[in-house]
Amino acid sequence: MYKKLLLAFVSIIAIQSAKAQTEKGSQMLGASFGVSTSSSDSKYLDYNNNTYGPNVHGKTTSYSIAPNYSYFVADKLDVGVSVGYSYLKNDYDDSNFAPQHQRDNSFNAGIYLRKYFLYDNKIGIRTGPLFNYQTSKTIQSNEVTPQYDSQRKTNSYTGGIGLDFVYFPIKRIGLTAALGGINYSHQEVKGTNPASYNNFNASFANGFIFSINYVFGN
Repeated sequence: MYKKLLLAFVSIIAIQSAKAQTEKGSQMLGASFGVSTSSSDSKYLDYNNNTYGPNVHGKTTSYSIAPNYSYFVADKLDVGVSVGYSYLKNDYDDSNFAPQHQRDNSFNAGIYLRKYFLYDNKIGIRTGPLFNYQTSKTIQSNEVTPQYDSQRKTNSYTGGIGLDFVYFPIKRIGLTAALGGINYSHQEVKGTNPASYNNFNASFANGFIFSINYVFGN
């Protein structure tokens, strides 16, 4: 009898602890981190003599960090904001021409509304609309011909729907991973080659952006 009562008590505590993660009035503070690297090797076809040129080796590295805060306006429904910084580096080693480099520094801010669909109040997904603004500065340089160096500034406005994986391993701690989403973006480029672009994107599990969150309140 004692064991049954103890088990029931522990179960009630566990359920309440899990519910507290996403119930109305709770708040979530966290930060997301992203890192990716890739490399490529390619050869260009010379149509004049129908032969391939020398190999061009490329390497891309990017990092990102974005603190975020959200408030649960209803059970399993939060509204939040985020700010972030990202850095991207592209290097191309072309044996036929001079090595080329690209550096991109970006700052962004966003707002979002997310609905949680959880199993046992611990694991599942969240999804909802989002809007994001990003400004970035890109510098492209050539080691031998600096006269061809260029700079540009890009302002991007993005709206869409995001999808994340969510897991609460222990009370007050949440782990998330971006799974993808669909969005529409408008870009305005100023600098060496001014232009504007409109893009529609759909993605699923093609990147690695993780977040750790602390839940407080209630």
